[in-house]
Amino acid sequence: MDITISDNLKELRKKKNNTQEDLANFLTISITAVSKWERGESCPDIELLPRIAVFYDTTVDDLLGVGETRKKHKIDEYSNQMVEYWKSGDSLACVEMWRNAAKEFPNDNYVMWQFMQALSNAAGGLLAFPPGDKDRDAKKNEYLKETVEIGEKLSAKANDQTTMYYAMYRLCDAYKDLGEVDKAVKTANKLPVGWLGREARLIHILEGAELKAHSQEFLLSIIKSVDNVLRPLCKCDYDNEQTIQIYQKAIQINKLLFEDGDYGAQHYDLRSCYLIIAQTYAKMNDTDAVIENLNAAADHAIAYDLLEDGVPHTSLLFNTLKTKRHGKVYMSNESQNVLQNMATEQYDFCRDDERFAEIRNRLAAVACEDSNSE
Repeated sequence: MDITISDNLKELRKKKNNTQEDLANFLTISITAVSKWERGESCPDIELLPRIAVFYDTTVDDLLGVGETRKKHKIDEYSNQMVEYWKSGDSLACVEMWRNAAKEFPNDNYVMWQFMQALSNAAGGLLAFPPGDKDRDAKKNEYLKETVEIGEKLSAKANDQTTMYYAMYRLCDAYKDLGEVDKAVKTANKLPVGWLGREARLIHILEGAELKAHSQEFLLSIIKSVDNVLRPLCKCDYDNEQTIQIYQKAIQINKLLFEDGDYGAQHYDLRSCYLIIAQTYAKMNDTDAVIENLNAAADHAIAYDLLEDGVPHTSLLFNTLKTKRHGKVYMSNESQNVLQNMATEQYDFCRDDERFAEIRNRLAAVACEDSNSE
């Protein structure tokens, strides 16, 4: 029998807010026996386990710690499958997988958060439906409403701040997309102010090597947030030329700070910057500029897809860090994503250009085999 039952008994008693005497009375045994179980000096008789499980509204497997191990293994399987769905771009299958996981583990914050995130991402993409399709719009609203339902529960009950804040972050987007701007603003105002956060405070607490490493990580996180600011900013009253200039500034910032070109996970955001510039030039029917920036977007997409974790950075401001791809949710195949973007009608005016085909061929060599790009 797994001796961790002692820890489980103590944890269950604290959660239920009762005493050793309460359990002893329920089982009609001595308090001393219960005390010895919690200290790990002895274990309950096997015939008592079902009654203890009933008292704590749990299962015998969970009481023994076996259920938690099985649960972790199963959730790890879901997480690994999520990575495969993201690599193949199958966001709708990812949603249904996490829906099944949520039915199996409805009280697990990690599972519910991943389900919420899958819904939110699918609502934002929905590549399975063409723009303007009624089924697409209906499915998007359905996913957004589910996102809100889960987000409201998680932001209220999550027992760790990270999950709570991530849920609120996604909740803001879902409210806005559903036209409930007041709720989005109200939720956003509950989030902590950037410079009151953990990273900013630790700068004034740590010293020496710890301070250097933390400061470099913090700087990297600030750079990563630039793209998140630029996208909504460019929706303001900037014309095409100004939009291009804004994203070129973001690219220059990266070039300045990563003087050795060791961009690591920043290849992801640089791919995004160049792709948006290409899309903007497409609005202006500037073939040469589109090709130039699609080439750069392809370079960074391929570099991100081939990126290995753990390679030391050499640029001065990041030389204590090692390359690290974004979290599992971002482990999509970026070469495939650029190919999908290139298949859209905005590039029809330059699609017959030989250079356009060359870019597609470079990306196809790295994109997932099951890519449905045209």
